Amino acid sequence: MSHPLVDQILSGKASEAVKKAASRGALPIPREDQIELWACLRNDPDQEIKMQCRQNLAEVSFEEWRSLLKEHTFRKEFFDFVAKVLSRDERLAILALRNRSISAFTVEEMALNASSSLIDAILDGQAKLLECPGIIVSLLQNPNLTTSQGRRIFDISEQFFRNHPTIPRLIEEKLGLKIEIVEARFIPEPEKEPETEKKEEVAAKEELEEAVTEEIPETAEVIERKEEEAVFPKEAFKEELLQEEVKNLYQKILKMSVPKKVELALKGNKEARSILIRDSNKVVQEAVINSPKVTEQEIESIAKMRNLPDELLRKIAMSNEWMRKYNVVKALASNPKTPLPIALSLIQRFTDFDLKFLMKDKNVSEALRKEAKRLYEVRHTAKKMDFKKH
Repeated sequence: MSHPLVDQILSGKASEAVKKAASRGALPIPREDQIELWACLRNDPDQEIKMQCRQNLAEVSFEEWRSLLKEHTFRKEFFDFVAKVLSRDERLAILALRNRSISAFTVEEMALNASSSLIDAILDGQAKLLECPGIIVSLLQNPNLTTSQGRRIFDISEQFFRNHPTIPRLIEEKLGLKIEIVEARFIPEPEKEPETEKKEEVAAKEELEEAVTEEIPETAEVIERKEEEAVFPKEAFKEELLQEEVKNLYQKILKMSVPKKVELALKGNKEARSILIRDSNKVVQEAVINSPKVTEQEIESIAKMRNLPDELLRKIAMSNEWMRKYNVVKALASNPKTPLPIALSLIQRFTDFDLKFLMKDKNVSEALRKEAKRLYEVRHTAKKMDFKKH
């Protein structure tokens, strides 16, 4: 929540003197609110205020931006500055994309001229893509779009945007791929026999009588939970399930549409994700990896899986968050499906014990075993030389 003084200035209720004091950083407000205010006033009609704010913003260090973009909840006006200025630094642009308060409109604007690696970061934000198809439209107009990114966009669009007025045409023009548009057809309901109608009336009446006898008022939380359960099986939100419940959940997931599976992958529990990561659709698998609820242990298990597409293993390797976890690095490098260049770079971080194990692992490529042996020998040759010096 912004400081009350910031709200007054941006709503036009503060005097010109207060506004000028704000541009100089002379107001008694927190630093993060001050920076947000400068970003919102950087195009002020008053030339003095405008130039002062721009100068102040230029002096904010990269480290400070990084800290702010990680934690602070910004107002939507601030993200105009992100799209037009901060996004020129790819590192800050990626941090901004991870900020929960970023608007879909800002992402749409950034997508028009994003670099190739920034496009990957935008495509990883599946929730935003589903919320705002305009992001897909912008990406398709971006000259930096690669073939593999185009394929990801095609997979997403084929599942969610078949009937969008613009996306299928753009995909055909830009990528040479065709999405078949599914026309909605009216299917008349079969006529019910009188006996069936009578049974249904009795059942409905009993259900209504049962509902009337319950006099406990429902809170907003209860209503929200019921809405969730109407869409997904309730087991999908429990943290730990019995074996029978897992089987039941699996049967229900099998009958879900791809959009529902994606939504469940992003919102559901560990058991739901463990089923969905094995789905044949890459979009669903990506949603599991992108889930805000996914844990280090789950990513480690996924990194060990040998039936995943290369793209998903590459995606894990590209995540700074997961590459800080040694167990994930080890699982990924030891997976024979991981592309060799990635595995070779990862084993540089292996401990001596794990290098020795990898040298004998017949499941990985010979090239990886040889590199593990070479690294181990280099390390121990260096240790022997150090010992002799002393």
